[in-house]
Amino acid sequence: MQDKVKVEARNIAMSYGKTQVLRDIDLVIEPGEFFALLGPSGSGKSTLLRLIAGFNQAQSGQLLIGGEDISRVPPWQRNVGMVFQNYALWPHMSVWENVAFGLQERRLPKSVIGQKVAATLALVNLEDYARRRPNQLSGGQQQRVAIARALVNDPRLVLADEPTGALDTHTSVEIMALLQSLNRAGITIVLVTHEHDIAAYAGRIVSFRDGRITEDRPNAAAEAAPEIAAG
Repeated sequence: MQDKVKVEARNIAMSYGKTQVLRDIDLVIEPGEFFALLGPSGSGKSTLLRLIAGFNQAQSGQLLIGGEDISRVPPWQRNVGMVFQNYALWPHMSVWENVAFGLQERRLPKSVIGQKVAATLALVNLEDYARRRPNQLSGGQQQRVAIARALVNDPRLVLADEPTGALDTHTSVEIMALLQSLNRAGITIVLVTHEHDIAAYAGRIVSFRDGRITEDRPNAAAEAAPEIAAG
């Protein structure tokens, strides 16, 4: 795992055509935080997450990770892990191959790839599922694969865009338990959700509406998710 880093948004503004989707966003995400961006659809929360990932680019302002201005740095050079609502797994690849793909693209030695994939699958309780294809897994198991893929490259932080949006309530609790355990191990996690009960697992909650931050509060009573084995 890489050293913890601070994420800073300084006076960020962004528009789609004439529609302003982010308005003068100033925000600091501290190293090691479990941080939730909460708001309804169209509030700007996912747009900010995609800015951090490098999928969008702001018209003005600065975005820094670890003190470095990354506003013009392409996504593949930011070393940020990304978890999507729809898993975004390669259907023709096994679990092992999906997780290993980024390491193979970096042309790491096979022995290193094998060790890192095995360790990461164990971290998400999927070591016995390595040879299965995504269509042989439950939704929760597929999301665990997506989380493993985000972790295996030792990212500076992990971004999770509505990671429980396609899951039932029980499986959502499992995924939030996993994210909490990863955060306790030192991984900075930035979560986007429109669900208050999901945001309640984070240690800090920032609420969005109409492209603006309406509330920024610590969540000392963060929901303690039970540890549940993969199922």
